[in-house]
Amino acid sequence: MKRLIVYYSLSGNTEEAAKKIAKELGADLLKLETVKAMPKSFAAQIMVGGGQVAFNHIPKLKPFDIDPSSYDEIILGSPIWNSKGVPAVNAFLKDEKAAAKVTSLFFLSGGGEVQKGLTAITKLLPNLKNTVSLLDKKHEDSKNNDAKITEFVKSIG
Repeated sequence: MKRLIVYYSLSGNTEEAAKKIAKELGADLLKLETVKAMPKSFAAQIMVGGGQVAFNHIPKLKPFDIDPSSYDEIILGSPIWNSKGVPAVNAFLKDEKAAAKVTSLFFLSGGGEVQKGLTAITKLLPNLKNTVSLLDKKHEDSKNNDAKITEFVKSIG
C-alpha cells in the first residue's frame, strides 16, 4: 500500500512525529506550507494563528511537489490551535478526494482541550479509523509520545 503522511507543523512538534511515523510505515512525507508564512515571533504567531482559527480562515497552500491523489492512503498530522484544527490542514481537506483517503490522524496539543478540535476535524474525514493525541514536547507527559506513536503505527497495520 502506498502511504503518504500529510502534516502541518509550525514549531516542529508535528513534523517530528510525522517523520517517526513515516519511518515506521515506510511512507512518504508532504509538509503543508501556506503561501503567506506565519510571523517569526511566538507572540505574533499566537495572535495571527488564533485569529485565523477564530474566523475560519482558509489560507492558500504552496503547490505540492507530489500528488496526494497517487496514494492509496493518507495519514494526517495536525497541531491543535485554540481547541481547533489549523487553517492549513483545513485548506488541504477542502479537496474531498484527499479527505476521503485519510484513514488515520495524529494531532498535537500543548495540553489544552483537544476534543473540540478532534470533533471538528473528524467531521471532514469520512474514512477515519485511527487517531492518536500527542503532547507538545514542552509538556511533562510528552515522554509518552513515542509509545503512543508505536501503538498508532500498529493500529494502522
